[in-house]
Amino acid sequence: MPETSVYKDDYTTASENLKLVIKFLASHKIPVSPINYQVGYDIISGRNLHLKEALGKLLSSQGQQLTEENFLMLYGQFLLPDGATVEEQKQKLQQLINSLQTGYSNSSDEMTNYIDSLNHFSDVLSDTSDTDKLSVEVNKVKVSTQSIEQSQRLFDSNMSGMMGEINDLREELEQAKEESMTDVLTGLSNRRAFDQMLELLINNDEEKTSVFSIIIADIDFFKMFNDTYGHLIGDKVLIFVSKIIKSCVKGKDMAARFGGEEFILLLPNTNIKGASIVAENLRVAIAGIPLYDKSADQDYGKVTVSLGVSQFHIGEKSEKILERADKALYQAKENGRNRVEIAG
Repeated sequence: MPETSVYKDDYTTASENLKLVIKFLASHKIPVSPINYQVGYDIISGRNLHLKEALGKLLSSQGQQLTEENFLMLYGQFLLPDGATVEEQKQKLQQLINSLQTGYSNSSDEMTNYIDSLNHFSDVLSDTSDTDKLSVEVNKVKVSTQSIEQSQRLFDSNMSGMMGEINDLREELEQAKEESMTDVLTGLSNRRAFDQMLELLINNDEEKTSVFSIIIADIDFFKMFNDTYGHLIGDKVLIFVSKIIKSCVKGKDMAARFGGEEFILLLPNTNIKGASIVAENLRVAIAGIPLYDKSADQDYGKVTVSLGVSQFHIGEKSEKILERADKALYQAKENGRNRVEIAG
């Protein structure tokens, strides 16, 4: 579960940390976005030890140079509060359940007492003709009836309020679930969501007749683009490509950011021929739009992608279809990029 950062620094400390964070981000050429700043602040302030340990490992493995992709990963792993949110909602739901159980128990006890009073009144009716005694018992039943009516109204009112709270919690949990399955930068599904959907398609095919395909797309020369124009422009390229991918998926199709500059599409009920057409349409759409920043009057030229396509084979594991698509993608890179290759 991500650690929760409680920011209680005074003005002087926060100001000093501000300078250090900006200097730290600038040393790695990382833009000062809200996400990057929060990660940087937690690192500089030393409040999140697990985050600092993960940073140390990244620095060791990458030659002391960080990327914005690293910051997004660190944010998602250590600062994104989805796990805490779910735990908080679980506690709220448990409180509601306890209240509901208490209310139902009290209502049940009162109903039992009311039934006992009716049974007693029935016995009195059978055993006596004394009008005074009957009048007393009638009044008792009247009071019991009024009491149970009042309790029922209160219980119904409490139940209505609890149902409203439960609906609110359900919406919050759905939102937390959606956020945990979404890539922060592009808004596409993330690798976790894709893996779950792929396994679902494979495991739920009881008759072993599923036909579906996947497409892996990789932005050509993305590292060179990042090095030339900076990571902020690189992020804009990722967002640009993701928007075109979104426009090319329909119905039950799924598009996800696979990691870095790689994207993946899952196409249910689509054979290799149909998936190849989708891949080619995607390639043409991306290559056909030049990137131009109006505010900076900067022309970045065209972005292209290489794509590998594979179709699911009955009985194979998820790793195999991914492996074949990845090999096809590698072949597209080897054959000149900005092209589609189909797995054998």
